[in-house]
Amino acid sequence: MTSVRSSLSRAEAPAGVHGAVAIVAPSRGASRLRAALEAEGLRVVARASSTEALGGLRRLPDVVVLAAPERRAELVADARSVRRLVPGARLVVVASTLTLRTLRELIAEGADAVVLEPDVERSLGLAVRSACEGQLSFPESMRQSLAKPALSTREKQVLGMVVLGLTNGEIARKLHLSESTVKSHLSSSFAKLGVRSRSEAAQLILDPDTGLGTGILTIAAEG
Repeated sequence: MTSVRSSLSRAEAPAGVHGAVAIVAPSRGASRLRAALEAEGLRVVARASSTEALGGLRRLPDVVVLAAPERRAELVADARSVRRLVPGARLVVVASTLTLRTLRELIAEGADAVVLEPDVERSLGLAVRSACEGQLSFPESMRQSLAKPALSTREKQVLGMVVLGLTNGEIARKLHLSESTVKSHLSSSFAKLGVRSRSEAAQLILDPDTGLGTGILTIAAEG
């Protein structure tokens, strides 16, 4: 059975403490996170080994620090679970590495901050305090991941035709390219977009919340 250790509620946080924090992490990693938070004057009010245990808290924390599980596929689901169980709390994710796809999914699920594991002692407390103030914070190394992808004219042309439902062969004939070249452009653009398939690329491009917009569908001739 998952255990939860709780010593303080949000309402009982002492003066000067900037938010009551709950940690969701395996036992071997929770101690390090707790030490980093307490070194910054933050109070850890609960510790759990799974997100489901958050539902058992009598009173909710201001911030949940979620350590990435060993299986990366579970991270986005865990973030979604935190949002469901403690919708009013800020969410700070700690991970060793993140793919562009996962980072975007975390942001879509409402993550307020991401801290990389090597930076825990230096950055976790700052990320929690920033989250409490309604600020988003992410590592500088992820700047390019958060920016709109820089697609070449050919990549935009190929993606535009993918969204329109054309096959690789049809795209190759329209652009006077070989199918292998079309596949190369798709592979490159998929990496920039952080997707793995034609359907995921089309969904991302057409999603009004991604910022990519349908301008990518403009199929202009390359000079």
